[in-house]
Amino acid sequence: MGEVRQAYVQCPVCRYVFRAPSTGSYVTVGREPDLCPKFPGRQSDGTRLIQSGVTMCPACSFAAGEPFESLDLFPDERSGIEERLREDGLLRVLRSNPPSWLPFHAAEVCGKERGHRSKDLGDLCLRASWVCRKEREQPFESTFQLRTIRHFMRALDSEGLRREELAVTTYLVGELNRRLGHHREALNWYVNAERTLQEEAGGEPNLAWLDRLINRQRELAEEEAA
Repeated sequence: MGEVRQAYVQCPVCRYVFRAPSTGSYVTVGREPDLCPKFPGRQSDGTRLIQSGVTMCPACSFAAGEPFESLDLFPDERSGIEERLREDGLLRVLRSNPPSWLPFHAAEVCGKERGHRSKDLGDLCLRASWVCRKEREQPFESTFQLRTIRHFMRALDSEGLRREELAVTTYLVGELNRRLGHHREALNWYVNAERTLQEEAGGEPNLAWLDRLINRQRELAEEEAA
């Protein structure tokens, strides 16, 4: 399954030292259609493994998917991040009793200030939606799915994604729309994903799984839209 361990880290923004979860290698037993990993054992263990992909400082709420020890922020970067975190309403209200998805929200806020790609911000929101599903927090799951769609669409429009990354991102916009009940919109994106797969990565055997997934979820969306 995998083991979540605790290790001391120092926040690169406020310099607070705290114990944060980290994980080594782990196994999965498949994925859901939006690529949420399935883990053996208890669902709560899988949730912790997904959560351990983001570290959030309990003092200032700085969060990132990268190891804190690898981050060396300039003074003006730290200042901008601190201001963003102070202004964020969700962090002000929920910091004392953070829900399972809050580190991903904080990492998205910090990632925007640090100029991260929209694709990477979308990946954070997608993982937040997975955690919400496992924790049965459906309204927040939908919220993060919408945020993922917005980031991914910006990435598709302006970040020059190529090959597998382009095909998978296009497919995920369709699948997330389907999960939100936007079946006609989903069907359009599945068609785009299939075309992208053929044009960008056609014939690559390692992407046969994506071709099968697109066809299966498109058929499901057609049934749901009828």
